[in-house]
Amino acid sequence: MNKKGPNFERDICKQLSLWWTDGERDDVFWRTSGSGARATTRRKKDIKTKYEYGDVAFTDPVGQPLIDTFLIELKRGYTNGISVLYLLDKKAGNDALLLEWWKKAEEERKFAKRKYSIIIFRRNKREACILMERSLADILESECGNDSMLYITINLKTKDMFDIFLLSDFLNWVSAETIKNL
Repeated sequence: MNKKGPNFERDICKQLSLWWTDGERDDVFWRTSGSGARATTRRKKDIKTKYEYGDVAFTDPVGQPLIDTFLIELKRGYTNGISVLYLLDKKAGNDALLLEWWKKAEEERKFAKRKYSIIIFRRNKREACILMERSLADILESECGNDSMLYITINLKTKDMFDIFLLSDFLNWVSAETIKNL
């Protein structure tokens, strides 16, 4: 069994917890049951499971505003399928891995009644990144300013454009208070 995915999910939940609480706690967010499988299974029976969609849930109500705002998907590995050059080579068609992830996240976001989807991913031996719609990045930029951090804007042949940031840059740029006010 591949242990990289669950370790990555635990690490990201701790990182998000520390960010959300200004370094005070690492236990506010944790992995959802079966990485959202419980919600998916119950949805097939037309039963809703409010806080089990996506890969991250809150374990303390202090984290509820983040989860009410974002459906968070976590992805680890996938070295070949998400490089920018791969997207250009494939012309960001229907087989683009980022697009597949996005479609799944958006479907779950709608069932979970969250405002936005974000995908946090990390390629092997690389830094974690965060993918979001360009329109969300624009809102965050209007709230937090533009600190000239490195990011990539891509078009995955959908109605929206997407931005990819290093997760560390994003967490330094956007505060928990900004998210609470969205």
